[in-house]
Amino acid sequence: MTQTLAASNDIDPCTLVLFGASGNLARVKLYPGLFRLDSIGRLPADLKILAVGRQEVTLEAWRADIKSMLDAKFKKGYDAAAFERFIARNYYHANPPTDPDAFIKLKNTLSNDAIFPQNLAYFLSVRPVDFAPVVESLAKVGLTQEDKFWRRVVLKSHLVPI
Repeated sequence: MTQTLAASNDIDPCTLVLFGASGNLARVKLYPGLFRLDSIGRLPADLKILAVGRQEVTLEAWRADIKSMLDAKFKKGYDAAAFERFIARNYYHANPPTDPDAFIKLKNTLSNDAIFPQNLAYFLSVRPVDFAPVVESLAKVGLTQEDKFWRRVVLKSHLVPI
C-alpha cells in the first residue's frame, strides 16, 4: 500500500472543496477513498481538501472526526505516515444555510493562496434540489470564474430506480 505512481504528479495544484462533507457519503466513501488514494501516492502533493459543512467545527475537531471515519473503515489499521500526510491536507469551513454572507466567507477562506491552491474542484454531496442554488451562489461571488485558474463542479447523483 506504499506504491507511488507518477501520474499524480501531472495534476495541477488544486483544492477539492467538498460540500456535504459531514454527510454519510463523505463519511463512508469519500474520505476513506481519498485516504486510500493518498496512501498509494495517487493524490498530488499540492492537493488540499476543504470540507464545507453547516455546523461550526474547529479544525482540530474536524481532523479528529476524519480520524474516526478512517478508524471505522480501516479496522485493521493504516499507515501512520500516510495518515499524517492526509490529515495535513484537510481543512474545514462552516457554511451555515442561514448566513446570507456564507459564500462571501467561503470565498475569503479560499482566497488564502498560502494554504489553498487556486484551481478549485467543487464536489457537491448535497440533495439534488440544492445543486443549482450552491452553484449559483458560487458564481455570484466569483468562485466559478476561470480567468486565471480552472474551476470544476462535480455533482453526486441520487439515482433512484423507477
